[in-house]
Amino acid sequence: MSSTNGKKIARDNYPTPIKTVEALLGKLTLRPNDKFLEPCRGETRNIYDRIDLPESQKSWAELDEGVDYLATSFEKQDVIITNPPFSLTVEFITKSLSELADYGTMAYLQRVNFLGSKCRIPFWQEIGFPEKTPVIVPRPRFVNGGSDSCEYMWLIWDKGNRFDMPLGLSHLISAA
Repeated sequence: MSSTNGKKIARDNYPTPIKTVEALLGKLTLRPNDKFLEPCRGETRNIYDRIDLPESQKSWAELDEGVDYLATSFEKQDVIITNPPFSLTVEFITKSLSELADYGTMAYLQRVNFLGSKCRIPFWQEIGFPEKTPVIVPRPRFVNGGSDSCEYMWLIWDKGNRFDMPLGLSHLISAA
């Protein structure tokens, strides 16, 4: 996930910084009966453990714990939030959108430049851009406390209107 001056971490293991998660969740309103899914829970569980719902309403996948998201079926979910492996983001988003309830809400952490790649034009034409794309300020610190060399945002599909933020790329989330 991280763009850390060539210091790639094995298997795209870049735990989401807690400040980045808390900044996002500060804008989220969960409903009492929401079903939540974290497709890349990770060993730190920085997103999953901060979702204020009963365990019976939460699902997860984590390759290191024997649950491969791309090979596991989940029922429809009201809320999906994750920091996917960068190399598999298209596959993860496509699957998550198929598992998102009609009035669901989904947030994916991603580099801002993910929006602009020519190879993703057919992908964006097929699924459409997310309704909300807040940029994270300051840049998240993924590896050894150092700042990355690129900007990050949350890609948010919010049919359920759970995120209190404007539409489009005109919003910043302070993770300071």
